[in-house]
Amino acid sequence: MLKNYITIALRNLTSHKKYAFINVFGLSVGLTCCLLLILFVLDEVSYDKQHKRADNLYRIITHLSRETGSQDLAACSPPVAMAMSDEIAEIQKASRLVNPPGATHNLIKYEGEAFYETDGYIADSTIFDLFSFNFIAGNPAKALAAPNTVVITKKIASKLFGDLPALNKIVSITQSGIEIDYKITGVIEELERSHIKANFFISMASNGRLTEFIRTSQEWVGLNFVPSYILLNEGSALETVEMKMNEVLAKYGSGDVKAYGARKRLSLEPVKDIYLKSAIEGSPRIIYVYVVVSIAIFILVIACINFINLSTARAARRANEIGLRKAIGASQSTLIKQIMGESMVIVLISVILSFLLLEFSLPFFNGLTGKAISLQHVGSFSFISILGVLTAMTGILAGGYPAFYLSSLQPVRVLKGKYHFDGPSEHLRKSLVIFQFIVAIALVCGLLVISKQLRFIQEKDLGFDAKAQIVIPLRTAAAKSAYGAMKHEFLQNAFIKKVSGADYLPGLYWNDIILYPQGGQIENGVTHFWNDVDDDFNNTLNIKLLAGRYFTNNLKGEQHKIIINKVSAKALGYTPKQALGQKIKQAIFKDSLGAFIDYEVIGVMEDFHLSSFHDRIAPAFIKLTTTAPWETFNNMILKVDRRNLSAAVASIEKMWKDRIDDTPFEYSFLDQNLERLHSDDRKLAGIVSVFTIIAFVVCCLGLFGLSSYLAERRFKEIGIRKVMGASVNQIMGLMSKEFLKLVLIAFGLAVPLSWYVMAQWLERFAYKTSIDLLVFVHAGAVAVIIALLAVGFHSFRAAIKNPVKALRNE
Repeated sequence: MLKNYITIALRNLTSHKKYAFINVFGLSVGLTCCLLLILFVLDEVSYDKQHKRADNLYRIITHLSRETGSQDLAACSPPVAMAMSDEIAEIQKASRLVNPPGATHNLIKYEGEAFYETDGYIADSTIFDLFSFNFIAGNPAKALAAPNTVVITKKIASKLFGDLPALNKIVSITQSGIEIDYKITGVIEELERSHIKANFFISMASNGRLTEFIRTSQEWVGLNFVPSYILLNEGSALETVEMKMNEVLAKYGSGDVKAYGARKRLSLEPVKDIYLKSAIEGSPRIIYVYVVVSIAIFILVIACINFINLSTARAARRANEIGLRKAIGASQSTLIKQIMGESMVIVLISVILSFLLLEFSLPFFNGLTGKAISLQHVGSFSFISILGVLTAMTGILAGGYPAFYLSSLQPVRVLKGKYHFDGPSEHLRKSLVIFQFIVAIALVCGLLVISKQLRFIQEKDLGFDAKAQIVIPLRTAAAKSAYGAMKHEFLQNAFIKKVSGADYLPGLYWNDIILYPQGGQIENGVTHFWNDVDDDFNNTLNIKLLAGRYFTNNLKGEQHKIIINKVSAKALGYTPKQALGQKIKQAIFKDSLGAFIDYEVIGVMEDFHLSSFHDRIAPAFIKLTTTAPWETFNNMILKVDRRNLSAAVASIEKMWKDRIDDTPFEYSFLDQNLERLHSDDRKLAGIVSVFTIIAFVVCCLGLFGLSSYLAERRFKEIGIRKVMGASVNQIMGLMSKEFLKLVLIAFGLAVPLSWYVMAQWLERFAYKTSIDLLVFVHAGAVAVIIALLAVGFHSFRAAIKNPVKALRNE
């Protein structure tokens, strides 16, 4: 029986090559999209699942609220985690894991070798009790117990020592400009598919201002910059633990809460949900998974619709075969099995071809999504199970209706030639074509809106000049101490127009603190971002001043003077002019409460974007550094001649190396750094673009095949019309009109659907473009043009044929 099904299926494929190609190619493309989806999803859901105790691992989340707003943070105050571990029985262990603020790159040196590494963490010795790292060398239980010890990855060990042992070697690591020698006590494999991207771990017991501050700080409400994790005992009730955590917080921090003027609450977030589902640090990544899943499924459905449409449209060709089989005794169930079997053969051929397409398309898909997915999951039980279900569902979806439709034909009427194949099947075909184009048009609308938003981001005034701004990070003490002399030398360079220094830059981390007007209450204070800068910061970035003055170079005279932005003035209750001369209090919370600094507002600057367009411009202020610049600034900013960028970079590099020989030269362009803030949005645009093209190709293949078959069916009608005087254009219009109506109906249904979906997507941006009528007009025009091209070929061929050939048998 099975052999018979396969034989008939192959015979049908070879007899009708054009329709076979459309079905097999369409299904292969749809299945390839779904296979890519399977690999993508398997990669995404595998994050943080490798830890042996992942089911009981949680990150502490801080919720702060005050009269002026609320804030959720994926970190907490320094002493919180370890105190919770000591006081709550359900907490087995805790650990803190700090990526020092502003230390994006760390200089590692060993016997003449020097290079930068990202993602260097400070961690408690318990970190390896919570997370499962594969140790190549060293004892995880003792690796970070002693001061000035470090655990490095295999990649760094290879850079430093090649094939030689790394254990017990002494390396120099510079973090935030502070150089310390560390003893290597462990080498680990890189932790893949984790929200923790660590290249090395420094012991929390080490010497250094930050490690000592974290160890000794007793601040329970402020200073929420320490990511902290806990391991619960098996079977612990999450709600109970959270209740006890807030009781401990109240026990130690009730006085701090009152002085801080805010309400603080702690909760727990499962570590295994952080990568995909956490919304603390932006939109959850699972949104992108949903997008990829939805589009891939729709493309497969479109391919199955092509199969259904062509099968039902060609029913007349198989009617005699079905009628004869039923006349000689074949039951309906037998015919259903046969036709479903034929469909499964086509699906299996498509699956085989889809694997070839998968291997070809995977590198491109990785480039599109920014991933490094390999075919290692292909042999896994999960992949094979999902593939089996997908294959069966595709076969049922593609072959189900044709099987029931063809098997239900009445043999007597079919063999007498009295069966009409229009009616319900034609309505179904039209409905499915409409559905195909609803999906395709909605994808085009989505692509146009996403592209328009990205264009809006690129063109919108940032509030400062980011073009031709070269950023040189100052990562070592030598580089920081050379700031003053380097600035003077750079200003003598003909390629360099302006020079400034700053602790942080737009788009990077900024410190935050509470400010409130003198005479006001801290409960009504406003969270501000702030930055230490030099006196040329505003001029270099060309930040407009609305009122007041810029800083002078008199460091002592400008102490406790600040320039606020317009949002800050409004939040504090002033107009820009009213804000001038106002005394503003800053609350400082370190080891004791109640220490305050009074600032004087000397200027109000125009608002400028501190982060991505997903976030609203926040209250912010800048001030001159309270210490010498070489102890503070992490960055130099050089405004250069954009007409000679390469020459400017070469000249700057030479001047740097002549003065600073122990710090590798590196640079970036500020505008390119800011573009990276929207990398996920650009990836989404790329995904939608590619899949939109694929969706339209599959749709047009279906229309191409369907129009070809309908042209054959109407061959005699066209001949009669030509004999009666119809022109080629009239005949083409007649044949195209039917499909054009379907596209226009799809357009009318797709517009409100796509408008709603894209309006929801744009809500993720604080600053966004509008969805105007032209988006839908362009999407509809694209659909109409492509549909007419697909249908027009066969319409034209049918219209130019000699009518004598169509009528000579009449």
